[in-house]
Amino acid sequence: MISKVDVVVLAGGGTLKADAPAGRKKASSQAGAPPGCPLAGATGNKALLTIGGRPMVDYVIEALRGCPEVGKIVLVGDASLQKACCQPSGLLFVAPGDSPLSSLASGVAALETAGCPLGAHPAADWVLSCTGDIPFLTAGAVSGFLRQCCQREADFYYPITTRQKAEARFPGVKRTYARLRDGVFTGGNLFLVRRSIIGEVLPKAEDFIRLRKKPLAMARLVGPGFLFAYLFGFLTIAMAERRISGLVGYRGAAVISDYPEIGVDVDKISDLDLARRLLAP
Repeated sequence: MISKVDVVVLAGGGTLKADAPAGRKKASSQAGAPPGCPLAGATGNKALLTIGGRPMVDYVIEALRGCPEVGKIVLVGDASLQKACCQPSGLLFVAPGDSPLSSLASGVAALETAGCPLGAHPAADWVLSCTGDIPFLTAGAVSGFLRQCCQREADFYYPITTRQKAEARFPGVKRTYARLRDGVFTGGNLFLVRRSIIGEVLPKAEDFIRLRKKPLAMARLVGPGFLFAYLFGFLTIAMAERRISGLVGYRGAAVISDYPEIGVDVDKISDLDLARRLLAP
């Protein structure tokens, strides 16, 4: 039973990418950006881009605070994050590391050293990691993901959602998809892990995190047979779970979420435009 989780929000930077012209790969710099578009380079932190007069990460915090299963929340980012946050009361803040996983480790360490004043939540057995660039996140989406995790016994969980649901909820959105025998899916921006195994799992997860949006590279990482199955459409979710669990040494489970809000982050100018159009019309 997963009744309580502590949360680490990774909001330490990131670059907003320019949308690629049709038929070309997307750019990773500010080249091609329309005049006046506030790219992350202007703020130094993508999570602080404003939507409706609020920093993007504030929407994430609001969703987490509305979720009854959430206990402590730590934000990982530089000093500007704490200054810009609209609702800092009760939050923990810690400086980022030099990679997403080292930042997660810093956040977990902050949770471990945080006291538990009278009336505060005691340490939870589970830690939920999320990014600070998913402004569509809702309390219902977080709770829904946690409920689904309770339906299977595992040591860590990762949400995925179907292309159909993502495009139905966000028409025209462009995500990275993987075609499996079970369907076409995009990954989410949440990761739930049993607190007691974090020290062992994080070092093994470095490459998985780095390659999470590169399905072919991910398939190569886990072996030629896995790559063959992916390329020829034989790969199933169950096969991926077994292989990744074997590599990590703990049971992992993919959760097919009904909430595409979990997977639609703000990576590109068009994503920011979409967020501003839907959240602050």
